[in-house]
Amino acid sequence: MRLNAKDIASGVLLITIALLGLYFNLDHPIGSARRMGPGYMPMLTFILLGGLGAAVLFIGLANGPDPLEKWAWREFVLILAAMAIFGLLLERIGFALAIVATVGISALADRTQTIRGTIGCIIFLIVLCWMVFIWGLDIRVPFLPPFLGYY
Repeated sequence: MRLNAKDIASGVLLITIALLGLYFNLDHPIGSARRMGPGYMPMLTFILLGGLGAAVLFIGLANGPDPLEKWAWREFVLILAAMAIFGLLLERIGFALAIVATVGISALADRTQTIRGTIGCIIFLIVLCWMVFIWGLDIRVPFLPPFLGYY
């Protein structure tokens, strides 16, 4: 049997995160598609993540050998730190600057990333996130730092 250790490990990790997320989401009311509760979107996201993990695991069981090499710990830690920083800074410095910090930190994980590409990504994500979350969904988080008084 031809196994791909990287895909198998990734699939198991994604399924584990999805199961943990679903377990911790049990306390939130789900609601329905018409009247979504606070647990609806996380539940949907974790189900999709579990499905993605199952697909990656299946591909890993069917694809050729690719031994599990040394993990890229630097990149792994930087991506996790970027997500944590976003959650910690969102209310304190606003949506736009939290996106700047998140993209800036996560760009350090890619050694081939250029400053120009990072700035382009930051501008694109700020505009996209404003259009989707602030303007479209009317989510009430400060877009700029709260001391400026803009939402």
